Amino acid sequence: MLEEIASRTIRPRSLFAKLLTGFLAVIFLLVAFNFISSFYLKNKIHDEIVKSNSLSINHTVEAYENHFQLTKNMIASLNQNERWTGNLNILRHVKENNGYNSVEDVKAELRTLYSNPFMFFENLIIHFRNDAYVLEKDGTSSSSDMFSKYYYSPSYSADFWNKQFDERTSFRVLPAAKFTEKSMGIEKQKGILFPIIVKTMPYNDLYFIVMLDAQKLFQAHHISTDQNFYILDPAGSPIYASAEDAKLEPLSASEMSKEVVKQGNFYYFLKKGTETGFTYVSVVPAETITLQLVKLNLILMSLLAATVVICIVASVFFSLNLNKPVRKIIESIKDWDQGGAPVRSNQISDFDLISRKVSSMLKTNQDIKTDLNKKTSLLRKYALTDKLKNIHSNLAEIRDLADANMPFVLIMMEVTFKERFRELQIDADKGIYYIREYVDSILLQTFKESVTFQMEQNQVMSLIFVPDENADISASVAELKSLLEVDHHLYLVTIAVSSVYGAGAEFHSGYEEISSLLRQRKLRDESQLIFGEDRNEAEPIPFTVSMEEEFHTRLMSGTVEAMQEWIKRNLGHMQKKGSPVEQYRQFARDVAAQLEKSLLRLNVPASARNGLTKPSLEPLRGFYSTEQYEEWFYLLLAPAIHLIQQKSDDQDPITRFVMDYLDRHLHEDINLDIMADKLNITSGYLSTYFKEKTGMNFSDYLNDLRVQRAKALLLNVELKIQEVAALVGYQNVNSFIRMFKRYSGVTPGEYRKKADSYG
Repeated sequence: MLEEIASRTIRPRSLFAKLLTGFLAVIFLLVAFNFISSFYLKNKIHDEIVKSNSLSINHTVEAYENHFQLTKNMIASLNQNERWTGNLNILRHVKENNGYNSVEDVKAELRTLYSNPFMFFENLIIHFRNDAYVLEKDGTSSSSDMFSKYYYSPSYSADFWNKQFDERTSFRVLPAAKFTEKSMGIEKQKGILFPIIVKTMPYNDLYFIVMLDAQKLFQAHHISTDQNFYILDPAGSPIYASAEDAKLEPLSASEMSKEVVKQGNFYYFLKKGTETGFTYVSVVPAETITLQLVKLNLILMSLLAATVVICIVASVFFSLNLNKPVRKIIESIKDWDQGGAPVRSNQISDFDLISRKVSSMLKTNQDIKTDLNKKTSLLRKYALTDKLKNIHSNLAEIRDLADANMPFVLIMMEVTFKERFRELQIDADKGIYYIREYVDSILLQTFKESVTFQMEQNQVMSLIFVPDENADISASVAELKSLLEVDHHLYLVTIAVSSVYGAGAEFHSGYEEISSLLRQRKLRDESQLIFGEDRNEAEPIPFTVSMEEEFHTRLMSGTVEAMQEWIKRNLGHMQKKGSPVEQYRQFARDVAAQLEKSLLRLNVPASARNGLTKPSLEPLRGFYSTEQYEEWFYLLLAPAIHLIQQKSDDQDPITRFVMDYLDRHLHEDINLDIMADKLNITSGYLSTYFKEKTGMNFSDYLNDLRVQRAKALLLNVELKIQEVAALVGYQNVNSFIRMFKRYSGVTPGEYRKKADSYG
């Protein structure tokens, strides 16, 4: 019996025999392909391992070079801070200027740099030639103590650092060395540090020393930390080695110019930095690469053997499991048809039996087709959205759904819900849904091929196909607008209608047009209809320098009424020009930003600024009247004005007298001694007292006041620079220009040109 079953199962022309033969043929081809591939790819794999190490050293070089360049840029950026440059000028002659008060300000600026954990700054030192001292994170000390006690290294003596003043270099990375701290008889290791010298213009009597932690830098930027790594200067001398006891074999000039060099039992991967000119070297033992290849070969052979065994077993198993169900299906179909149909003797009779079941499959297919038609309609809307927003789809079938073979017009409706709608506590998403369905039902009555769908949270889009490019749908759109205006007390609708686009045109062009039309909506309590031919881009209204000064003056006045009058005047000007709503929103953003600048300018503490209740910018999207903006500006500005008034009221009589006198007599020759005589106190006491109360030195306050007054006068082009200088107390125009540039970053002439360019 068993032999009979076996003989039937493995007949040469049986389904089982054909399946098993096919599986075994595939296994043979797979094994042959793997053998050929393994021999062919052996060298390729070796090259890829070498390439991987080359990419690793490239990544390391890029990271090191960027780190050095970023260090240089961070130091150079300090000169952009006027307060920093002022303090630094004082510290250059600290004893003569008695400028020890500036030390803490400079330390605070330095703290922001070396507190960055990703820069690996161990310390940041400023070395001053005059007075022979240094300033670093722990304070000040003499240069001899710093480099003989706190940062001692045999490679870098105090004389070495003093000679750097005369070196003509603005940026130099010195070889890494061990530094120790020797104080109180205790020696403390500071680790291996990279000293970097940075000199900034125009100073030749000071320079910066950045102490980078070399080991942390290596661990952060080199991928394979177990490899030997070196950095060589342009002369070929090592300036850093990852291992103290490692020895770098000398390389010839020709080898130094290559990216990969094999010397003895090692591979040398080299890369030269574009910024520093350093050569970075990663040393990998050759046996490491060989071992990787051996391991890879063993793994591949093991996997191949296991795969062959599993495939053979699986082939027999699947062949049996595929053969049995097919025979059972045929036998069951024969049993089902025994009622009268004759049994055919040829081989195709089995398929004749299967064909009798096609009728039931057709019915199932019809049900599936109906369901697919519904899903196709939904897919078309998604495809149109992709076309409108210029989103490229990889499915050609979906793209075909959105192809336009007729002229078309795009209509975009942007809905602005009013206060009454929110009072009804209706969900905005539901409101948009109902409006979309309503618009769709209206348009389908006239345009059978129209498609309406939601584009954004408050936007509904309709695509209307028209008979020809001369079609006019303005009457239909006007009727739609009138129907939507029935609920004017609940919402406003801005309807943008594109031009007529010909068959085959890009949807994205029409979408850009109606998006541009929507941005032309005016600030009115009414629904608006905008056509493509009405397109007229409004000129932007910049927040000019004169507006900044007037805003600051009215803010200082301490009266809400004065500020509200200024706000109403500007809003009225925009309304008279017919500015679109986007310009109103930009004006609100500009005022909010200018308020923050003015509070910083008035030295309002951060805690007080953060305590102000400021309205959000988000509600501006729903504003449709100037009254709403006036109320929003009142909520923004009134608390700040009250805060400034309170700060002004809290000032003591001495400070108030000084500020008032300076404001009224700014054109006169004023100094600290004159003010002290008028108050019958010493100039030293007045200087300390004024700094304690205002947070500013008397001279800084006076110069800043003169510069700010000069900025306002410079807006009057009829006044000459010499006349402006005299009006703010400078008899020497060169002194005025120098001080103006120090506090403003530009000369008075450049400031006037810039102000004129803004209108």
